[in-house]
Amino acid sequence: MAIETPIQPRGQFYAAPLFTQPVMPWIPDYGSLEDSGQSIHVGGDVYVYRAPEYGLNVTSLYAITRAGVIVLDTQLLPKYAEEVVRDIRARTDQPIRFVSNSHHHPDHMFGNEVFRREGAELVSSYLTARLIDGHGFWYLMLFNGLWGGHLPQTYVVPRTTYSRFREIELGGTCVQLMEFGDGATAGGESVDLTVAWFPEQRVLHVSDLLLSQMHPVTADGTSTEDWLVQLDQLRTLVRELQPRVIVPGHGNPGDVGLIDAQERYLNTLRRLVLEHCDGGEAPLTDDRRAQLRAAIVSEFPRHRLFLALDMTLSFIQMVGPQAFLFQRSEAPAPPRIPTFL
Repeated sequence: MAIETPIQPRGQFYAAPLFTQPVMPWIPDYGSLEDSGQSIHVGGDVYVYRAPEYGLNVTSLYAITRAGVIVLDTQLLPKYAEEVVRDIRARTDQPIRFVSNSHHHPDHMFGNEVFRREGAELVSSYLTARLIDGHGFWYLMLFNGLWGGHLPQTYVVPRTTYSRFREIELGGTCVQLMEFGDGATAGGESVDLTVAWFPEQRVLHVSDLLLSQMHPVTADGTSTEDWLVQLDQLRTLVRELQPRVIVPGHGNPGDVGLIDAQERYLNTLRRLVLEHCDGGEAPLTDDRRAQLRAAIVSEFPRHRLFLALDMTLSFIQMVGPQAFLFQRSEAPAPPRIPTFL
């Protein structure tokens, strides 16, 4: 009786959603693993670590208290999550007690395992935890075609969850976590998103509602129309809270001007897609794509995060400009976000 020889796999297999090719060619604009991030003091005992271009310029905020450390978002690669831990250890030996994930995208939660090993309690909205559980495996497979062995071997789902609002008090420092997207209301950059408010320090972390001089990815359930709605809601929240510093999901902290800049970017991007795709009716050919990319870069010469830009252009090529321009939730507009002051 013949014994069948198992088929030996050749090469590597990548499961990729439609918005990218299985492996996107790496170009120098995407950065290098040798690049380092930077630490930014935003007031009091609150700091922001910003990853380099290779780590998508993701921000992780941490607050040092007399009873421990609170961290918001954990980076894409373990290398940069470990840099956040080293940055904390350079300032305090207090334990890292809480880590909150603002949403389920991998660049904000793939570093969870690093902080779990530090003994941190992982916290997120219930929706975010469900989405991490459902999408984490596929994100690992997709991004293996870009970052390969630099990715974590697994992903960790937060076990402590909440709906709409959660307040964490630690060592005299308070942070209020508020769902800004819950999957049933407007979904901008992500269908789930939590903003975090430090009332004493007047620091507002808005994650990927805003990017500071960075091209966003608009390719994973993103609705640019809904995103513009959320920016108006964010203005209402900012008028009430009067934050001293706003921390975006990517790039350097800033002030209320970040909202206007993000609105201009999205409106300009939509206009350029219309112009280069004959009002949204023509497909984005390779030639049109190159022209559109050049036009976007010309409009925003100081913007970084070119990998995100190229993923967005791949998405428009795959699904068509109409899907990009007019993808919007049918749910009614959400009410004004409560501030819980």
